[in-house]
Amino acid sequence: MAKAFEHSMQPGKDKFLVTDNVPEKFLEAFELMNFEVVYYPEISNEALLDIIEQFHGIVINSNIYMTKALIDKADRLKYILRPGSGLDNVEVEYAESKEILVLNSPEANKDAVAEHAIGLLINMLNFIPRAWDQIRKFQWVREENKGTEIKGKTIGIIGYGNTGQAFALKMQGFEADMYAYDKYKSGFSTGFVHESTLEDIQRRADIITVHLPLNEETKYFINEAFINKCKKPFYLLNTSRGKIVKTEDVLKAVKKGKILGAALDVLENEKLDTYIASEKQMITDLLDTGKVLITPHIAGWTKEAREKIFFTVFDKFKTWVEMNEK
Repeated sequence: MAKAFEHSMQPGKDKFLVTDNVPEKFLEAFELMNFEVVYYPEISNEALLDIIEQFHGIVINSNIYMTKALIDKADRLKYILRPGSGLDNVEVEYAESKEILVLNSPEANKDAVAEHAIGLLINMLNFIPRAWDQIRKFQWVREENKGTEIKGKTIGIIGYGNTGQAFALKMQGFEADMYAYDKYKSGFSTGFVHESTLEDIQRRADIITVHLPLNEETKYFINEAFINKCKKPFYLLNTSRGKIVKTEDVLKAVKKGKILGAALDVLENEKLDTYIASEKQMITDLLDTGKVLITPHIAGWTKEAREKIFFTVFDKFKTWVEMNEK
């Protein structure tokens, strides 16, 4: 069995530190590979800095930041495993320069994220949360909850990786025109999605959905300048990372009618208990428009995806070990 952290462990097997809440079988899978597994979920970055030098591998979640300083301290570290899609909390190039293997599993929750994005879109276009809340108050309101159909609309997909492709695939039956832009992909047009430029999406789109990783290139990709280049008012979906969208610019655009509605599964700051007054006011103002939906970063958080993200990254790791450490 995996054990809780002990400050003085005996030398012997390579040690894997697991810092996320994971299925028991995930821990057992590493033990079957002859690793000593130390289970320390919810550890802080500060506490990790004090013990990281003891470990040869680490499994992290989005709350752990593998910075250069932490990587430098981890002089035995050979493996960083990040179940899920984002690697914005890992200095990947620096880790790889130290010959540390970095693996994640973005394909594992693509269906969950795509389904959630579609759910957000339908709820936003048809005012379902508002109507449900009105019914709870015994209010029967029809006219102000008049919805908008997806059929015949033009959808712009920004980022055509795992989740962008899954979204497009699942949207086929809605009979919308779909255009996708990806700076690093080409030749991906199919019978249901057209490869496009960013400018073309800004010219055509009624709905824009964002499926980008967070990095220096994509930070605040959706900002006032981007919004102002769009030729017509549009609906915005973001199920990727919060800092890809500049929230205050979205609020301005919603108030001006440049954005007709926004559905956000992610925020720039997702630690609501740390909000200062101005941050609280911004979220309140967004919700008070009646045109914004926010969910708490749960798009990829289904029961099925939660299982898959762990075992997909483990299978990748096991395959790599078998191929490289015979």
